[in-house]
Amino acid sequence: MEKQTEKRRSQYDTTLKDLFAQPPQRLLQMLIGRQAIQLLPVEFASTQKRFPDLLFLLDDGAIFHLELQGTPEGMDWRMLMYYVLIRQRYPDKVLRQTVLYVGQAPWHPPSVILEKNLSFRYDVVDIRMIDCRALLNSPALEESILAVLCRMDDHGQTIRTILGRIALLPTKARADALAKLVILSSLRQLETLVKTEAEEMTLTFDVMENDVLRPLFVKAQRDGEQRGIRIGEQKGRQEGEAVFLLRLLQRRFGTLPDRVIQQVHNADPSTLERWGDQVLDAQSLDGVFAERV
Repeated sequence: MEKQTEKRRSQYDTTLKDLFAQPPQRLLQMLIGRQAIQLLPVEFASTQKRFPDLLFLLDDGAIFHLELQGTPEGMDWRMLMYYVLIRQRYPDKVLRQTVLYVGQAPWHPPSVILEKNLSFRYDVVDIRMIDCRALLNSPALEESILAVLCRMDDHGQTIRTILGRIALLPTKARADALAKLVILSSLRQLETLVKTEAEEMTLTFDVMENDVLRPLFVKAQRDGEQRGIRIGEQKGRQEGEAVFLLRLLQRRFGTLPDRVIQQVHNADPSTLERWGDQVLDAQSLDGVFAERV
């Protein structure tokens, strides 16, 4: 399980960095209000390999360090380490740092280290705080694909818009863009919706022939089947409880009105249980459904 999780995390990281192969100008404008003029190298000499995710030289001469984070875990000391390494490499540059959180679980880190002899801060932005429309309209397709991680009012419409742009690409580029979209959409559990929308748009999308996409869709299908089984079992138990309660009511109070039958069938399990307890003591049919104080 840990190996599978690490493999998926590696896919997310690789996909995101591929999308940032060219500076994401619209995203940078939203994050820090500046444009990038160059993507800088991120390898630093050290006894231990340490690589910040992305470094941009901005149009005002400053350097922007963007760290992509998919899981809610401590970043303070890692960001400080990167700060030191980057400043040593570029001592004459102003450095700005932001962690862009793309994960699913809620995360509200303090993003600060305050000690007696140390004060260090960096910014954290949850990509879900960004309106997807801002990136959907970007001239860069890579930023449009990132929109699947942002705040969406209509998942289907957002995905259709992205797919519409992907559909205009040559075959090979289309397959690559589709793979990136599916990998990122799995961070929001939307990969099945992507596949469905792509098929409806008659895009070439043979998932089972793609080594990256196949395990994602197999897992999504398996999870969906398991959820369906659980939901089916729950509905079956609920229906059985409703039928049993109706039999008790009929034996105590005779023929039941249609409204009562419908009321019982629509009730949730906890309500059915409460009514079942009240059948024994109620003096009338209405008494079974009365709220007890």
